Amino acid sequence: MFRCLLFSPAKVNLCLQVLSKREDGYHEIYTVFHKIDLFDEVEVERAKPYFELEFFSEEDVPFEENLVYKAWLAFKEEFNIPEEVKIKVKKEIPIGAGLGGGSSNAASVLKGLAYLYGIPWDDERLFKIAKKLGADVPFFLSPYITAIGEGIGEKLTPIPGFNAWFLLIVPNFKVSTAWAYQNLGLTKSKNPVYYSAELLPWEQEEALFNDFKDLIFNEFKELFDYEKWLKETGGRCVNLSGTGPTIFGIFPEEPPFFAYETLKKFLKNVRIFLAKTLEET
Repeated sequence: MFRCLLFSPAKVNLCLQVLSKREDGYHEIYTVFHKIDLFDEVEVERAKPYFELEFFSEEDVPFEENLVYKAWLAFKEEFNIPEEVKIKVKKEIPIGAGLGGGSSNAASVLKGLAYLYGIPWDDERLFKIAKKLGADVPFFLSPYITAIGEGIGEKLTPIPGFNAWFLLIVPNFKVSTAWAYQNLGLTKSKNPVYYSAELLPWEQEEALFNDFKDLIFNEFKELFDYEKWLKETGGRCVNLSGTGPTIFGIFPEEPPFFAYETLKKFLKNVRIFLAKTLEET
């Protein structure tokens, strides 16, 4: 086998709490990751004379700092791969939107390379690479649909998932993760408000808060309107994903087709996505 195609899913953060700043500059967090069926496509082909990386995207994708490129370099070094590969990424997940697209792509590349070179997906060396690439990459490399993330997000505890629909509003601006952490104003450590694996998200909305919400909403006032409209159309647990700017609502009973079409018609300078919980394979 010389080529494989993988679907690379997005995620939302049901909650995101920043607990403390570490000496290495990273932050200790408590979050709940949840995969949804909004996908990029990643194709990996081995036995090439030189490395190729091609993106099909409406947005500009940086090359040298790209996690896909870094994933290949790390894999090649760790497993002593003498040849080169060709990687194609067809983007659908918005870039820099708090949905984990870059991290998901990197994890998909690691999975694809492992498959092509006969390495088990649960090989600890893959997770070692994933942790070095980014805090969200281990979650996407894992088989978990829903998981609690601790440490910098790499310490994962799988929890029971749930089936629901998600309506996502993605504004046409981006939020730098580095800027968000620098301006959060964290002055002291705190303990997390724990998510209960025994309850559904809409049964514990008081625990589903995002510490970046006030900062990001006050910087981009239109998010207050998006939040209001998602709630008025029936969305539950309306929240910011990651450091934003994507805002989402959960619809546990039925797909919100009317709300989706209404928001697409009336909202400008945003992208609207309708997705559901990723099905286990």
